[in-house]
Amino acid sequence: MIEPKRLRPAFTLVELLVVIAIIGVLVALLLPAVQAAREAARRMKCQSSEKQLALATHSFHDTYNMFPCAVDASVLAPVWLGWIGQSLPYLEQQNLYQQLIAANTTALSDQAHATPLHFVVCPSDPHGKSVQAISAIAGRSGASTTTYTAITGLDRWGRGYLGATNPVGGPAEGIIQGRANPGAKRPNVRMAGVTDGTSNTLLIGEHPISPDLATASVSHYWNGLNHDAIMGVANTTLWRPLTTSTTRFGTQGGGPPCPPVAFFQRGDLKNQCALNHLWSFHPNGENFALGDGSVRFISYTASQLLLPLSTREGGETVTDY
Repeated sequence: MIEPKRLRPAFTLVELLVVIAIIGVLVALLLPAVQAAREAARRMKCQSSEKQLALATHSFHDTYNMFPCAVDASVLAPVWLGWIGQSLPYLEQQNLYQQLIAANTTALSDQAHATPLHFVVCPSDPHGKSVQAISAIAGRSGASTTTYTAITGLDRWGRGYLGATNPVGGPAEGIIQGRANPGAKRPNVRMAGVTDGTSNTLLIGEHPISPDLATASVSHYWNGLNHDAIMGVANTTLWRPLTTSTTRFGTQGGGPPCPPVAFFQRGDLKNQCALNHLWSFHPNGENFALGDGSVRFISYTASQLLLPLSTREGGETVTDY
């Protein structure tokens, strides 16, 4: 005699809710792990780009027996070029470099200025791809953004620069620092002049791209002009925090000044005072390339250590970072 098949009872509502809850917990546990893995990959790519840029400055040094300066105002080249622009021939971008220096006003040069370079934008920066190519900035037909900034010392220019007329005085401290003005002596930092040791001196850091590029003062454009990617680790420049600002630097024109000293700390794109200090979208810190070409991740908790690390001949001893 054949027994009739037993019908399997359906899931009860309670059982179904328990299963959904378990799946939700597993997804909640898995999602941060996936995000952490993705961020780790982005951080590694960022480190690779910084190393590539650092080695390019070494190749520049091999050619000219000095590091590139923060911005060359028509001394080695007939156009203003930032440190990345000066390093283009050593980044397999010789053709782009030739287009930049061909003529300052030609359509070819304008097109070159607006060329987005993938390796100068950190993939962790959410605004990197959306605002790389910018039109009609500072009299140019185009410009293009970068996440990476030269560490000039303790302020934007490295406490003044040769031939400067501004009141910021004192010695220039960074490896990449200063501006090469026509008719003035070009900053010529040599490897031998980094007496603190290239492994103990910062060369390149990160600074997120502001979504409000009309008022972004510095450290956003790789190609040249005074908008160059240059930043001090304890910046003392006072920029206005207002989005209506039409002046790149200073506190004039309405609106309170930013805090006078901006140290390495987490920033916020909604606060324009974050333009004054180094920070990144990586959790808890950012990548820095040192003078020897190595790249290290430094935590915000080590903010004060960046002060001695930013000078090339200060005689400080730094052992823990």
